[in-house]
Amino acid sequence: MATAQRRPRGRPTGGGISADQAKDVLMDAAEELFTTRGYRASTMEAIAAHAGYSRAAIYRQFPNRRALVAAMVNRTTQSHIAAMLPRLPQGAGPMAILVEALVIVATELVSDPLLMTISEQAPDGTVASLIAEDPALTQLVEATIAGIIATDAEVIRPGLRPYDVAQFVITTALTLLLQAVPGASDPAVARRYLHTFVLPAIVTDPPPPGPVFDGR
Repeated sequence: MATAQRRPRGRPTGGGISADQAKDVLMDAAEELFTTRGYRASTMEAIAAHAGYSRAAIYRQFPNRRALVAAMVNRTTQSHIAAMLPRLPQGAGPMAILVEALVIVATELVSDPLLMTISEQAPDGTVASLIAEDPALTQLVEATIAGIIATDAEVIRPGLRPYDVAQFVITTALTLLLQAVPGASDPAVARRYLHTFVLPAIVTDPPPPGPVFDGR
């Protein structure tokens, strides 16, 4: 991650940049402090100073630290989604793509330095609740599921709404992100878990079940 570009002192608030650019500068500063100084020590005032902004300026962009963290989690999640899309199997069916995307969540997103720092030091469930409450992410997944149904109505179990499937997929991703599935940091275990327990809940023709976890 690049070091936050600090705003030179003495310039007008905003430094001649847009509100969106100011938010990015502040989020860059917050990410740098969270991962070096720690979440608890990185107050809004410290983040503003690190970015070269005043206390009043950061509160104009983010009403409180939860709003700042929510924006950071959203940005990080969207960045990982954009990065994973080109790596998904070419020519694979929609369910294979879904599985591989969730495997990436289990094996790579789980080790993102920012999300790890927030998860370890913030109040319980902060990252999970922020992702679960992100309307943009829900809309993206819902639109993807609706597109799958429009292309082939028989892929998804009859009677399931795209919104409900989207919520289930996001919940599954959070379960993997919180490392609640034993051994899922191993891609093979993650795939077996998804094939055996997740796909049968949403697809018409799921893979046959089999042993999932190592050690037995």
